[in-house]
Amino acid sequence: MGEALFPTRWKYDKPPSIETFVETFRDDYACAEYLAKKRWPDGFVCPHCGSRKAWRLEARPWLFECAGKGNKPGCRKQTSMIAGTVMQGTHLPLRKWFLAAYLMATHSNSISALQLQPKLGVSYKTAWLVLHKLRRAMVNPERTPLSGTVDVDESAIPYRRKEDALERGGGSSTANQIWIAGAVETVGKHGVGRVRLARIADRSVESLVPFVEANTLPGTWLRTDHYAPYDKVPDRRLTKVNVKKSKLPAHILLKWPHVVFANLKRWALGTFHGFREKHLDAYLNEFVFRWNRRRGFQNTLDGMLGIGRRIGPVTYRGIVGDTTEWKKEHIDQILAMCHPNKQQIVSDLVGYYRAPKLDVLENIVWWMRRLREEDLDALLDFGWDIEGVPELADVPRSYDRQKPRRAVLAPRRPGEERLTSRRYSNPYANVPGILPPPGGGKALAIAAE
Repeated sequence: MGEALFPTRWKYDKPPSIETFVETFRDDYACAEYLAKKRWPDGFVCPHCGSRKAWRLEARPWLFECAGKGNKPGCRKQTSMIAGTVMQGTHLPLRKWFLAAYLMATHSNSISALQLQPKLGVSYKTAWLVLHKLRRAMVNPERTPLSGTVDVDESAIPYRRKEDALERGGGSSTANQIWIAGAVETVGKHGVGRVRLARIADRSVESLVPFVEANTLPGTWLRTDHYAPYDKVPDRRLTKVNVKKSKLPAHILLKWPHVVFANLKRWALGTFHGFREKHLDAYLNEFVFRWNRRRGFQNTLDGMLGIGRRIGPVTYRGIVGDTTEWKKEHIDQILAMCHPNKQQIVSDLVGYYRAPKLDVLENIVWWMRRLREEDLDALLDFGWDIEGVPELADVPRSYDRQKPRRAVLAPRRPGEERLTSRRYSNPYANVPGILPPPGGGKALAIAAE
């Protein structure tokens, strides 16, 4: 997505330079202070007993422990600043989460896991998981539907499987297509507001009408082409544009839906080189989020991290789902990536026991022990070489931990006066000042669009 997609990008508050951002959020102390200030603009308030006094754990600065109220001991319960956010239960330093959100927000074309991996100094799998967790926080289920004048249209995203033959005319074919419905608010004659995108099963009434009802308010003025299913949408005023009989092309008559769909497809190919169908909804949510938050950096950053809202636990298994069927379909490709010695062992065990390849591959030690107990002669006849098969190595492997389980924190900075061995005076003395301070009064709640 270039500047043409975001003509008013960062209109209200511009992001700081990456040098300033990294210096401000240089450790977990700074990140925890920012989260605490966002949650309690007027100071700590225990969610269990209402106490306003707390200790912060030295090794984990995002944990506050209730210290009582007056002469009362308090409930001593702990409150985590990252609970309910995408960072809940993480072993990554908070500064890496903040940096990932900053890079994702400031890159006009977003950022892929392969690009994020060297910037954070993590593995590809970790970078991929961080990005998908950030995408989970981008959509608020309670967001306000579109209103006013809304242009509605649908488009198809073609795709090809590896086993499909290359043929001409694939773009106009009805096979191997994913249908996307889009709704765009129009402001004035040439302005544009918010956008909504969703995957639909087909172009039928059963698919289009629920999409329009869920994403527009009653009384909204809809502008569509002459497609019949839109006549069934209740409580909305409808204006139809006859694209076939008009001398002007469709991308002029219904400008903004075509702009959105064109930029979506260009964004998919340019940044990610295509979407996996399984995760299409997550990428649609990111596109909608980036479009609707294109004018403000602070809301974008807070929305990505889930600050001000409660998000359920997001795990790797919850994102990828059950991969058993996929592994069964691609077992030969998985085996091809294994060591030749391991391939030979799996092949012999499969032939001997007539067992599934995937079962043998994932439980190779168990199958080896079974063969040793049932037919030791057969085990010796195979003469397997276990080099390159870590599951069968006789020598215990030792791992040198390259980083601690928790982030190593910097020494206490000026402004954090120590009262006792587990307390300090002003937890908000060094709140990063590059972002506008939240308003006083009630705790801040951010509604993601």
